[in-house]
Amino acid sequence: MISEEMLKKAAAEADQAIRNSLPAPADCKHEFSPSFQRKMRRIFRKANHPVFYQLPKYAACFVLVVALAGGTWLTVDVEARAAFFAWVREKYEAFVEYRFIGEAPQESEIVDYELAWLPEGFSFQKEQSLGNSSYLTYANDSGQRILFSYLQGDDATSLFMMADYTEVQSVQIGNVKADFYQASQETSPNGLVWVSEEENMCFCITASLPKDTILKLAEGVQKNNQ
Repeated sequence: MISEEMLKKAAAEADQAIRNSLPAPADCKHEFSPSFQRKMRRIFRKANHPVFYQLPKYAACFVLVVALAGGTWLTVDVEARAAFFAWVREKYEAFVEYRFIGEAPQESEIVDYELAWLPEGFSFQKEQSLGNSSYLTYANDSGQRILFSYLQGDDATSLFMMADYTEVQSVQIGNVKADFYQASQETSPNGLVWVSEEENMCFCITASLPKDTILKLAEGVQKNNQ
């Protein structure tokens, strides 16, 4: 029978072997080329909502650096989660990226979400899905839109937000911290991005509405049991 002490020793040895095989953190810096950033800027200007991507593992070095940071925890807690995972935020010249790294526990069944509260005059219009990502559109008779997006954490899943905002504010949604993006122009939509308490879901709301209204929308997000 394999004892807990034996497991801890094996984990420590594996942890050290991984550390020895990894490149130095200084060698893992990655910068997007000016050409790539210009292309991304053009894409974002054509849309007023966040964009989902299933990205190739171009950030392997970055993931390895994070693995190093979690190495001690893995050594101490042998019976820890099956995988280390997290949403990370990175800001570039043309956009802000929320990237999921690792492999989150999968739900036993597909979970859908919806906005339980809407401003007067708004109603549900349509829902679109792309892999493990979905976005719902709500609108009023004046043509104003609310886009509610949610992504289930999966390796190399990213959500991109345009970087042409006047400021990014840290706000609170219940027990969860969120990033509020104040648009640079009144005609542009404001944005709100946050991660679930379990850290396996990322949510986003974009709309040309005041901050207080968008926060109220986020507080009303609920699972759709239909």
